[in-house]
Amino acid sequence: MRNDELKNAEEKYQFYRAKRNEFNYLAREAKEERDLLRKEASKLREEIKKERYERDRLVSLMKEHKRRRDELRNKIREIRGIIREKRGRSRKGLDDEYKETVTRRKRIEKDIETKPHTLEEENRLIETLRELIKKENELKKELEERKKILGEADDLESELKKLQDEELRERAEVIKLHKDAQKHHEKVVELKEKLDYLRKKIQEKHEEYMRLREKANAYHEKAKQMIEKIIEIRGEYSKKREEEKNVMQELSERAKEITEIKDEEVEEFLQVLKKKKRISYP
Repeated sequence: MRNDELKNAEEKYQFYRAKRNEFNYLAREAKEERDLLRKEASKLREEIKKERYERDRLVSLMKEHKRRRDELRNKIREIRGIIREKRGRSRKGLDDEYKETVTRRKRIEKDIETKPHTLEEENRLIETLRELIKKENELKKELEERKKILGEADDLESELKKLQDEELRERAEVIKLHKDAQKHHEKVVELKEKLDYLRKKIQEKHEEYMRLREKANAYHEKAKQMIEKIIEIRGEYSKKREEEKNVMQELSERAKEITEIKDEEVEEFLQVLKKKKRISYP
C-alpha cells in the first residue's frame, strides 16, 4: 500500500513538474510578446514626438505669416482710405472751369485791344479782366495741387499694388503651412490610435503573463509538496528496512542459542516483536 502511495506521489510530482514547465514556457512567450510590443510602442512614441515637433514648428511659422498678412491687410485698408480722401479732394469740373476762365479772359483782352469802348465800358471790362485773372490763378494753383495730390495717390496706388501682392504671397504661405501642419496633425492622430491599441495589447499580454506565471508558481508549489512527501515516504522505507535488518539479526542470534526452533515458534517470536512495535508493516 505504501508502495502505491510512493508511486502515486512520484507520478503527481512528474505531472506537476510538467505543468509548471509548460506554464513557465507559455509565460516566457507572453513576456517576450509583451516586451516586443513595448519596443514597438516606444518607437511609435518617438515618431509621434517628431510629428508633433514638425506640426508645432509649422503652426508657429503659419502664425508668423498670419501676423504679417494681417499687418499688410491693415496697411492696405489705410492706404485705400488715404487714396479715397486724396481723390475726393479733387473736385469735378475743375479742368472745364479753368479752360472756360482762360477763354473768357482772352476774349476780354482781345475785346479791349481791338474794339473802341467808352471809359465806363473799358473800366468795367478791366475790372472783369482782373477778376478773371485772379480766378484763373486760383484755379491754376488748385490744378497744380490736384496734380500733386493725384501724383501722391498714384504713388500710393503703386505701393498698394506691392502690398497686395505681398499679402497674396503671405496668404498663400499661410494656406500651404496650414495644409502641411494638418498633415502632420493627422499623422499624430493616426499614430496615437496605433499607440492606444498597442497599450491595450501590452496590458492584455502583461495580464496573460501574470496569470501564466501564477499557474506555474502554483504547480511549482505542488511539485515541492510532492517532493517532500516522496522524501518522507522514502525515509519511512529506509527506517523500516533498518528495523527489519535488526529483527533478522536478532533472530539469527536467537537461533544460535537454540539448537532447534520450530516454525510456529518463529511465528510466535515475530508476533511478539510486532506487538513490541519492533516491526511496523503498512
